Amino acid sequence: MKPIYVIRNQKQHYLGRHGEWLDGSHVPALFRTEHRDAAVNELVEVNLRDFDLRGEILACEADASGYPVVEVLNPIPKPEPEPAAAPAADAGAETAPT
Repeated sequence: MKPIYVIRNQKQHYLGRHGEWLDGSHVPALFRTEHRDAAVNELVEVNLRDFDLRGEILACEADASGYPVVEVLNPIPKPEPEPAAAPAADAGAETAPT
C-alpha cells in the first residue's frame, strides 16, 4: 500500500486542508497526498507565509477509509463556551415616567 504524506509543524500539529493547524483528532480535515512532491510544494508554500515554521513531511499508513493514521501528540484545547448573559428581570416591563 502506498504511504500517505502529511505535514507536521514544530508544535506537533498537522496541516489542515484549508491551511489551518490541527491536532490530528479529526483526520478527514487534514491535508494529505499520495505524492511526496506535492507535500514538499505545500510545505514550501506554507513556509512562505510563516517564516517561523519548522515543518516536516511524514509518511503515514492509511486506514480502511483511506485517511492517514496519525497520533495526537499535542491536543489543541477547545475554547470554552461563553456564558449566556442573564436575562434582565425588567426586560419586558416599561419604565413609568416619574
